[in-house]
Amino acid sequence: MNKTQLFLLVIAVTMIIFDIYIICLRGKSESISAHVIRNSKKYPLMVLLFGILLGHLFWNMPTESVYKNTECFQEDSVKIQSKATNKTVKIQAKELK
Repeated sequence: MNKTQLFLLVIAVTMIIFDIYIICLRGKSESISAHVIRNSKKYPLMVLLFGILLGHLFWNMPTESVYKNTECFQEDSVKIQSKATNKTVKIQAKELK
């Protein structure tokens, strides 16, 4: 597990534990989801910002862009295909550093 995955896991577990704690202590009206629902009616821009954040996190990325940075360290060279000319260029990993 890398640092990003660990960070996201810690945030998710922390929010779950906090939500359970606050529901037990003060009831469902104080849960995270209750606050989000109430505040989304007061501040519709918050819904847009959450949508942008979630779209950024979960939008489908092309496989090449997800793995292009790690290929440099696993292979001696990387093949890059130009969308404009549709040509493939092979670049040595040491040129990318």
